Amino acid sequence: MSDIEKKSLDDKKTAAQQSEQRSKSIILALRKIMQQMDYHSRRLNKCYGLTVPQIVCLYEIYENGRMTISALSKKIYLSMSTIVGVIDRLEEKQFVHRTRDIQDRRIIYIDITEKGKEFVSAAPYLLHNRLNDNLQVLTVEEQIVLANSINLLVDLLRDI
Repeated sequence: MSDIEKKSLDDKKTAAQQSEQRSKSIILALRKIMQQMDYHSRRLNKCYGLTVPQIVCLYEIYENGRMTISALSKKIYLSMSTIVGVIDRLEEKQFVHRTRDIQDRRIIYIDITEKGKEFVSAAPYLLHNRLNDNLQVLTVEEQIVLANSINLLVDLLRDI
């Protein structure tokens, strides 16, 4: 093997190693994000008795009105089984209520109660509000690049 071939092989190994290192770095960054989300959820649960998924559901219903569990599941990217548990807990706290469709009793709608509306109006400083405040240090272009990069990563992770 010539020196040029050896150099080319070394460059390929180095490129592969660098790519693997970048992949590890991305996975670690995702892990840090998940830790922060978990920490925030535990803090909200301790302070307000609600988790992030419960608050996200409550906000979605507040902002968009009555909807089916299936529609809610699709809007906030949580499985149906998770949503049912979340709605059960919100209903126990009297933040939402279920009603059956008059024509088709299989369809169940979720709607926010007055107590739920009051909670949302006086809601804690949620993660997306804090993130929005922190994003203001970036230019609009940087915010767009960040959002596009995260969406690209989500698409790449779907294929794993």
